[in-house]
Amino acid sequence: MNASDFSEDSMESIVDRFERPLLAYATRMMHGDRQSAQDAVQETFLRLCRADRRKIRSRLAAWLFFVCRTRVIDMQRTKSPQPIEAFETTLPDPGPPAEQLADESEQCDRLAAMIDRLSDRQQEILRLRMQGGLSYREIAEVTGLTVNNVGVQLHTAVRNLRQAFATQ
Repeated sequence: MNASDFSEDSMESIVDRFERPLLAYATRMMHGDRQSAQDAVQETFLRLCRADRRKIRSRLAAWLFFVCRTRVIDMQRTKSPQPIEAFETTLPDPGPPAEQLADESEQCDRLAAMIDRLSDRQQEILRLRMQGGLSYREIAEVTGLTVNNVGVQLHTAVRNLRQAFATQ
């Protein structure tokens, strides 16, 4: 697909639909480095403009996440590893009472710590499913795993999180 294959409106709707989930996914993969994540997402959309639409039409979400993942991995190869940071929390305005916010923040921190204890593969699959909203098939395309393996990895990750949350 090249720039002439997309109308300005269709590109705008694709960006509107996928920019936030791609940015959330890339930010987590980049260990909180939002600027690098934004660069990866921008490169993903640039590659979409140059891609052959006929080859990706039916699997756009998986294609976008695959390209974004590949770009992030390329960027990470040139950087030194950094610790994974806790999930960011966005608070609504006006917010709930301070006690409720503190409790929710504590729960988010606990959950983020539990997620950090999952394998890198399980963390990635969980992000693609929860943040990216991808199907098992799309996650399999992005990661190169089988659909069955995606299901097993996701099931194991969720089970481990439930067990860890119940014991704390």
